[in-house]
Amino acid sequence: MLTCCLTLPAVTACDSGKEAKRDDLEAAGAAMLGAGNDDKNKEADAKAAEARRKAFKEKAEQEAAETAKLEEIAARLVKAGDKPSKNLEAACDSLIVIYEKWIQVVYFDDDGAQLDFFDHKKKNLGVQMAKCAKLQSVPATDCMIEVIEGVTAEDFTEADAKLLQAHPDYMFAKCIAQFAPETLE
Repeated sequence: MLTCCLTLPAVTACDSGKEAKRDDLEAAGAAMLGAGNDDKNKEADAKAAEARRKAFKEKAEQEAAETAKLEEIAARLVKAGDKPSKNLEAACDSLIVIYEKWIQVVYFDDDGAQLDFFDHKKKNLGVQMAKCAKLQSVPATDCMIEVIEGVTAEDFTEADAKLLQAHPDYMFAKCIAQFAPETLE
């Protein structure tokens, strides 16, 4: 009899806890569905949604403008070399000789990137040589050399260099797409 009296309050206490939890769940569900939102909250939500849409649209427009500018730069720079290299080894050697100019021009205002490259110059040039050898394309490598020569020209602007800094692989990828599309598989 004593056991029965002691367990009965515990059972009823558990039941009331489940009921309280259920009320919390119902309230949370109603809040997620928008129940109880007054006009002020709905208006704030609508303003926030409009701000997100506007920010997304502005970002898309900015990206489209950047892409258009990159395409304009690519139209000037991505081309076959004036004198084609004799073989892949000669092309890769020529690329490695002038690659540091690419780093100096494109990362003209990023001391960290330049220090990182030149502190590990031998390793970094080795990586570029390996990429060139793996590419197995003399015309694409000659194109990369033309790109580097194009960015080191006097008429290449600082703004264009900043854009390439934000998209460092864009021009080389264009060379590969144009002169070695079979390697993109």
